[in-house]
Amino acid sequence: MPWSNAQTYCRENFVDMAIIRNDTEYQKVQSLIPYGHYPWIGLYREPNLQWSNGSSILFTSWDTSGIFIGSMRVICGATSTGRSGRWKMLSCETRLPFVCNGPPVTKQVVRLGLHLEDYVDLNDRVLRGSILMKLQNKLQENGVSGVILKWREQPDGKVFRKE
Repeated sequence: MPWSNAQTYCRENFVDMAIIRNDTEYQKVQSLIPYGHYPWIGLYREPNLQWSNGSSILFTSWDTSGIFIGSMRVICGATSTGRSGRWKMLSCETRLPFVCNGPPVTKQVVRLGLHLEDYVDLNDRVLRGSILMKLQNKLQENGVSGVILKWREQPDGKVFRKE
């Protein structure tokens, strides 16, 4: 799929696209790729070169032949096993396989019921953000980390409904 679709898939189902910060991570990514393929990794330029998670490039393995940059402002990175794992930049719209980073994300839906004494618009974005922050803080106080909370919005944009 195109790079941005691959990024969305990785973020929804894992952590992010593959980020390669050192030789160990480089070797790990190489072990996941069938020989001769060029999959997307989390490398892109818009306008500066960086990783999908916003971090700086500290380790590189550039393919010196066939680098496709041209006049394009936005380009994305792929790696290969066919040319000793070297990286190249391609049009982000190119359809390629991709490598994600991190364990699969476990999703759990929790239903929340609130009893209110006064009228409060629970669908107010600021109030919803405040509730999420308090829930997140409570989880951390109880030793639960690595959890990302978010509201499930209905097609009409609302989260809460009155019963």
